[in-house]
Amino acid sequence: MEQLRRLDASTTRAATVVSLIVGIVSALLFGVGMCCTMISEWETYFIFGIIIGVIGIIGVAAAYPIYTHMVKRKRARLAPEIMRLSEELLK
Repeated sequence: MEQLRRLDASTTRAATVVSLIVGIVSALLFGVGMCCTMISEWETYFIFGIIIGVIGIIGVAAAYPIYTHMVKRKRARLAPEIMRLSEELLK
């Protein structure tokens, strides 16, 4: 039973780390983009701020799909091992 719990935890661990990194970095990019567009002394950075902000929004929006894709791929790879352990427990 403990092996099943460890396998289940290992499927989400890497995906969680990657999606958190993508989400945090993207949120920071979004914030930098907002700063560039809002500070009146930085008028030359307005278009640059919009571009950076849009990149940040796309990254934040992509964090969850990245997580689900990585979890599905890892669970598909570990499915035979999980089924073998489940069958051993049921016997």
